[in-house]
Amino acid sequence: MDKGPPEKYIRTFAGDMETLQKGGTPDLTPLAPRPAEVRQPTDEGGPHPEPKERLVAPAYTPPLPANAPLKTYAGDFSERMKETKASTATILAAEQDRALPSLQAVPPESSHRNILYSIVGAVLLIAGIAGVYVAYTRYRAATEPVVVTENVPAPIFVDEREEISDTGRALLEAIKKSVDRPIAVGAVRLLSIASTTGSETVFSALSVGAPNVLLRNVSAQGSMAGVVQVSGRQSPFFILSVLSYSNTFSGMLSWEQEMSVDLAPLFPAYPTPVLNTPAATTTPSGVPKAATTTTSVAAFVDASIANHDARVYRDTAGRDVLVYGYWNQATLIIARDAAAFTELVGRLATSRAQ
Repeated sequence: MDKGPPEKYIRTFAGDMETLQKGGTPDLTPLAPRPAEVRQPTDEGGPHPEPKERLVAPAYTPPLPANAPLKTYAGDFSERMKETKASTATILAAEQDRALPSLQAVPPESSHRNILYSIVGAVLLIAGIAGVYVAYTRYRAATEPVVVTENVPAPIFVDEREEISDTGRALLEAIKKSVDRPIAVGAVRLLSIASTTGSETVFSALSVGAPNVLLRNVSAQGSMAGVVQVSGRQSPFFILSVLSYSNTFSGMLSWEQEMSVDLAPLFPAYPTPVLNTPAATTTPSGVPKAATTTTSVAAFVDASIANHDARVYRDTAGRDVLVYGYWNQATLIIARDAAAFTELVGRLATSRAQ
């Protein structure tokens, strides 16, 4: 067996350098490529051939439908002519009539109607404003704070007391406002004025045109003004303490011609009633007889109220507008009607009895 150095199959750079150092020449012949070894397949334990790629049939895709023919105006026009066998002018006229919408004539709004609506709206607006103002003034009159006064003597028992001010027309309006403020049924409210001397009465401060002979004989002590509520009606009244019965009664008689007018703001006339016209009659001979009506004259008349002599101013319908009379020779009463006069007489009798 040969024991020489092993044969080198791989040439390296280190081997070539070693050969040059030893004075030799390295073998520069390129190495022949080594044939690749081909293994034969064996039945046992050998490599199996790779399986071939399995081809799958694609899913069925339905064919695309053929494109529908494009409709054009020219085609429609030709078909229309074939179907109706009409001329070109006839078809064009029909198409134009169908394209234009039917316009209905709208009648213009009447200017007179608009003016009428404007007038009605303005009237309703003015009426609404007036109604609100009237309601507000009445509300203020009903809710206005009442100034209560104490230690003011009164000839009768009173349920309420109120102090008012001013003179003349303003004092008259203050009394009317107090009349508008409600009080209990059968109650009496005393009205007094702020006076430093206490010698002036509400009646004399009114300046309503009373004769001087009456005013000179009215004493502040024992006199009063107020509001009484009788039978659902509120009205003002005066109880005057007089110094002379004859002088004051003479003055009242002379004042009767103007009294209803001077005291009309406090004792206004009633609304005029609607009179029914009587039917005409005929005489036995058949001659028509004219209907006659009896009209009363508004005037002062004598009356007896609660067993006291009084003078009553009655209107044409016979209703009491103003009553005055004496409870005694030192006490004069001026009231609205017989019911108020009776209530005051009763209170005077009760107060004097106490």
